[in-house]
Amino acid sequence: MKKYIFNPLVIINIILGLVSCSDDSYPSDPTLTLPVSGLVLEVNGSDYVAVPQFAADSILGNQLSLSVKIPATTAIVKQIDLVDKNASANISKGDVVTFIDDKLTFEIHYGGVVEPYIVEMSYNPPPKMYLVKTRDKDKNGNKYYLNVEIAPFISSVTYDNQFEGYVDLTDTNWDNLALIQSDFSTYFDVSAGLGGGQSYGKLELVSKDAPGTGSYPSDGPWGDWTTSNNNPKIVSPGVWKINFDSSTKEVTFLETQWAISGTSANSEETMTYFPDEKLWKLTTKLSEGNLRFTTIPVSPNDPVINYGESSGLSKLSEQGTDIKIEAMGMYEITLDLGNSPFYDYTISKK
Repeated sequence: MKKYIFNPLVIINIILGLVSCSDDSYPSDPTLTLPVSGLVLEVNGSDYVAVPQFAADSILGNQLSLSVKIPATTAIVKQIDLVDKNASANISKGDVVTFIDDKLTFEIHYGGVVEPYIVEMSYNPPPKMYLVKTRDKDKNGNKYYLNVEIAPFISSVTYDNQFEGYVDLTDTNWDNLALIQSDFSTYFDVSAGLGGGQSYGKLELVSKDAPGTGSYPSDGPWGDWTTSNNNPKIVSPGVWKINFDSSTKEVTFLETQWAISGTSANSEETMTYFPDEKLWKLTTKLSEGNLRFTTIPVSPNDPVINYGESSGLSKLSEQGTDIKIEAMGMYEITLDLGNSPFYDYTISKK
């Protein structure tokens, strides 16, 4: 195990050679102390040091930054050192602590004073894969052109070979698709597709070297991207969940129609997709109780996805808990799946 050694004083040279030490307004040996002299947290099996941050007035504030490679919602306290031996913290070595919205709040108690501190987790954005389709063109009319500013994408929430995301294909029926690595060196397609009104299926893609033109010609996959299979519950066909395993090159397509269900709703209530906003919406009367977001199968054997409330990177997950509705009334509900893997929602009483 690594041993961390911390200086109990955080020493800062305020003058930086710009102001003479003879100036009576500055001490001859300027030293600032922070009650927390060392904090190490284990995140996803790796140890990280929380670094004190300066406040706006250029003094050490009560914020610490934790820069990690792969984020998580929980961490283990590996070490916490305090300058004042009479001070205490409400977290201890060995504790499992929880980050909410990437922030951990803890307290230092000393001299009858309780001081809150915040550790904010920062991390690199999840790896992406961009999606292009036949009708994506450059200014010269070349097809399969990638414009990263507007291209849909899928992401790896686990920072590995597993990618997922929701892609609006309502204006791309029977277009061919391609998945492109974020370094633009390789892309994936296959001369096959979904047929016969399939709303769920798996294909094994093949990798190709990028031609270096900004376009990524694809033989597929293709599909009837706006099928509804004559199902009257499907009011917004054409939004697909795409899962891709970059190690096996297997891709899964699932057409989705979202709804709410639970004790707060009278029944499973269908939501409508608004492509300009990339949001699913519903205005309805809810009673006190709970609800979840759920998919309505386009075809009888399609998998069903259920999302509940999560405190993780995404506010929604399949492992999430029921969303509580505290009072009866009319509510406006939105579901935002357009920024994988950070799924979000709002429920506002009207």
